[in-house]
Amino acid sequence: MGHVSRGPPLEADDGSSMAPRRSNKAGGTISNWKRVLKASPTAIREWSTTRTGRYTWLTTGVLAAIICFTALIPVLARRVEKPVDTVTVTFSQVPHWAAPTIVDHLCELAGTQLTGTPLSRADLQATREELLESGFFNEVSQVRRIGPSEVVIDASLVTPLARVRDQNGQALIDTHGRLMPPGCGVAGNVHVVTIENPRYGRPDRPGDIWSGGDLAAALRVLHHISDAPWITQVEAIDLSRYPANGNLVLISDNASRIVWGSAPGNEKAMESLLDRKIARLDRLHRLSGRIDQYHPGEIDITDASLVVKR
Repeated sequence: MGHVSRGPPLEADDGSSMAPRRSNKAGGTISNWKRVLKASPTAIREWSTTRTGRYTWLTTGVLAAIICFTALIPVLARRVEKPVDTVTVTFSQVPHWAAPTIVDHLCELAGTQLTGTPLSRADLQATREELLESGFFNEVSQVRRIGPSEVVIDASLVTPLARVRDQNGQALIDTHGRLMPPGCGVAGNVHVVTIENPRYGRPDRPGDIWSGGDLAAALRVLHHISDAPWITQVEAIDLSRYPANGNLVLISDNASRIVWGSAPGNEKAMESLLDRKIARLDRLHRLSGRIDQYHPGEIDITDASLVVKR
């Protein structure tokens, strides 16, 4: 068998031998360090190249890293989990129809949920769920933190299509006829048609669909005329005649009444169809700038052959 040279033993400044001693425990490492501290720099360099020296350096480094990491955990935890006293909430996009009051209300809703929390991922997710439950949103894609106490919400608000007046006052409904939450208001320069005299009262909860074939018929008409250049002249849709004959009546902002007739697709025999009714209102608007032509009474556009004024 060959002979393995282990190198000269490490000598301390007092001349004592620092020959490597085999040890697999931390006590051996400490003993090695006691001898190293007494050795000369040259002896330390030579000793560091030995197996025991390398093992001692490695063990010491690992122990030091563990101690530092353990000591930093409480500090890092306190820093990450420190709750915030105030939160600034903004929306990445705000629709043109949303009044400042509703935007402020929604920011306050999210801020109340987040204040006093460390704005962790779980806190942001809980706020997202709270916003979805509010009934104001079609979708809340993300609630994200952009600063120490700043949060941005990426969301799509429910769009109101009409205002419904019942025995309890007025309420907004969206394009699907779902009741929007109380306090949901639109900006002053946004025109919203009011639906009057619905057969049924409002749903109990925001997000539920307002019942009634009469209301559904009015929404179908609104879907087809909401982008017309004269829509701002339509103040309301009256449903009071619907139970008797299925007719809808448009009320202009001059209080004139325009008999629309049946909902699109439910026209009676000899009744004008949807495209003809819209074409007639377009023509009246072109001729005088008004769909009611300043007529104080009633205009009937249901007849397939002519427009009748009463």
